[in-house]
Amino acid sequence: MTLPLPDELRSVVGTNPGEFLELVDERTHTAYVLVPAEEFHRLRTSVDDDLADTYRAQIESAMRAGWGDPVMDEYNNYDTHRGQK
Repeated sequence: MTLPLPDELRSVVGTNPGEFLELVDERTHTAYVLVPAEEFHRLRTSVDDDLADTYRAQIESAMRAGWGDPVMDEYNNYDTHRGQK
């Protein structure tokens, strides 16, 4: 959805070019960030290109390295056992 930029926001964008502007809905107190579209698309591409596509390979590699061994289950409880010896 594309909405026209109101004059008040156009003025703020014009005096702060390239900056992200935080907007707050006074009724819900929800904050939004107004970002130039070019920057948004660049950021979105980097988020979409995260490591999700490599999860399978990471898990397979971890299993080959021995992380599937039941002895390694202790790492699941690391915080519980930390400092106990």
